[in-house]
Amino acid sequence: MPRRDLVTWNALIFCNSKCGMGHVGVELFRQMGIKGVIADDYTYAIVLNEFASRSQIFEAMQVYSLILRCGICLDRFVSNSLLNLYSKCGFIASAMLLFEEMPNPDVVSWTSIISGISHRGRVSKAFWLFHKMRVANVEPNSFTFGALFGACANSSAFQKGKQFHGLVLKIGLEANVVVASAIVDMYSKCGETDDAFKVFQTMPERDIASWNGIICGFSQNGEAMKALKLYDELLLSKSPVIAPNGVTFVGVLNACRHSGLVKEGYDYFNDMIHRYMIKPEAEHFTCMLDLLARAGLLQEAEALMKALLFKPDVVMLSSMLGACKLHWNLEMARHVVKRLYVDEPWNCSNYVLLSNLYADIGRSEAIEVREVMDDRGVEKILGLSWVEIGSCMHSFVAADKLHPCVEAICDVLQRLSLQMQESYQNEFSFPLN
Repeated sequence: MPRRDLVTWNALIFCNSKCGMGHVGVELFRQMGIKGVIADDYTYAIVLNEFASRSQIFEAMQVYSLILRCGICLDRFVSNSLLNLYSKCGFIASAMLLFEEMPNPDVVSWTSIISGISHRGRVSKAFWLFHKMRVANVEPNSFTFGALFGACANSSAFQKGKQFHGLVLKIGLEANVVVASAIVDMYSKCGETDDAFKVFQTMPERDIASWNGIICGFSQNGEAMKALKLYDELLLSKSPVIAPNGVTFVGVLNACRHSGLVKEGYDYFNDMIHRYMIKPEAEHFTCMLDLLARAGLLQEAEALMKALLFKPDVVMLSSMLGACKLHWNLEMARHVVKRLYVDEPWNCSNYVLLSNLYADIGRSEAIEVREVMDDRGVEKILGLSWVEIGSCMHSFVAADKLHPCVEAICDVLQRLSLQMQESYQNEFSFPLN
């Protein structure tokens, strides 16, 4: 082209960003500046979103300084890109400050801040922001609900998820594939597989995220055979646009390991590599290791771990240690623990598992492991239980006395205990002749 204007540069930058070649788009943005072409709000938005997708906050701040110099920092298009950047990179305080300064945030602005807040574990704040969004008469879209259902799934907020599901039906977004897939995933992660399957069956259109949500849901909730049956249905559908991906095989391999299907697990693993040309990730190897270890094939599991092209992570090693305890293999447990002591010296689970193994086989070294924990200052982390009442999540530890309703809770537990004892006595008492 003998002459290139701003529209030409923007089109090429956007094209590269959209096609997964964002680094080329960023280089074009630099060349554009060298050529003396002044960028506009659209250019800056594309570049900022590219840096946000790669969490390159330092480079994004350099672009932001250019925006400030140009005096277009209050443009909504650019503000939304900045908001997306701050949210994805974890700068929640900066994101909130920017959001509060925006005069009229639109649905993109609200969705970005809700998504960013929920990803940082502040689920209640995300729900509160959504309420404020509704009060401001901003209509949520499919991505807003995707973020909300994701927050419900990660915090097991089942009742809140049901409320959002009702709102989706009221607005008329239930047929949207993004929303429906998020609902399936939410119900699955909350343990409500029947509700998840009902939604899945009514979907007029399904993508691979929908299939993955229901397959992984059944797999994680102890219904392995249903998960594998659905995987077979996915293959039989022969859709040209839907094919199993890495997440699908995580669900399938999980189903195999929970059911002890060693041969089937190997078959699926080989299909993933050779039939679908999917490179196995650490999660897939973890599933295979755990499958072999749970089945008592500890030597095979160890051989697979040694054959890895990368260093085994702590999840793999912890899985091996748990299997060693299950099958009372003390020698292998010692080798695994030595590696865990180096990689995770402060993880109490490693010490506790080895100590319990020693105790199970009557070895006095159990006391020594506990002493090592004390010497190193490693404290055992208490397990938490969550109960959802209404729209509020309550957490408890063993012998918890801190809950404000502890007296009423203990009273109910005592009455339940008496009822169970009475029921047991009635069931197993026999009349004397």
